[in-house]
Amino acid sequence: MTTTTNPTMRTLAATDLTPGEMYLLLRDAVVPRPIAWVSTVDGEGRCNLAPYSFFNVCSNEPPVLGFAVGPRGRDPATGALVEKDTLANIRATRELVVNIVPEALLVPMVKTSTSLAPGEDEFAFAGLASAPCDIVRAPRVIGAPVAFECELYEIIVIGNHHWVMGEIVRVHLDERIYVGHYKGLDHRVDPLRVESLRPVGRLGRAYYTRLRDLETVLRTDGPND
Repeated sequence: MTTTTNPTMRTLAATDLTPGEMYLLLRDAVVPRPIAWVSTVDGEGRCNLAPYSFFNVCSNEPPVLGFAVGPRGRDPATGALVEKDTLANIRATRELVVNIVPEALLVPMVKTSTSLAPGEDEFAFAGLASAPCDIVRAPRVIGAPVAFECELYEIIVIGNHHWVMGEIVRVHLDERIYVGHYKGLDHRVDPLRVESLRPVGRLGRAYYTRLRDLETVLRTDGPND
């Protein structure tokens, strides 16, 4: 049996925290988080690329990914919240690509979080190469070990954020992490195979994490696949 001591805890009421304080608490406490590197195009076909770490899988049937998009800021003249380009583009085209961020592209990924003017291309700004997708108009990031072409499934408004869900219509996999048939199922991947392709995780502040110290803990009530 594992024994632990009961530490002194500080308890906070959610209503006592400002939205900014709650954001920082969530950002720094809910870690590590996967990163959705989302590429879109606007109505004129101009590319946008931005990372979002409030992100995860919603469902495998249908295959749906989801991530939260906060506001870009406030209009200095009116004080109204301004939508980020990612959200505006998805509303306009109903398409997006979710790229998984590898270690080799950590620095340019962070660079794409820079707030550029609407219509300015983050691929060019960060020195990234792109490749066309099969179905959606947005390109994928060359060098991303996995890229999911998605069509908009639903957008849910949560306060001043939007939870965007995309249904996967194509999956692009780097051959170096592709395993294929394994334990009765095809099309398996091992994202730990190649160090430079391993996904990075988001922590708080300017911290990110690389997958290094791994531990295997087997289940006792079912398959460990």
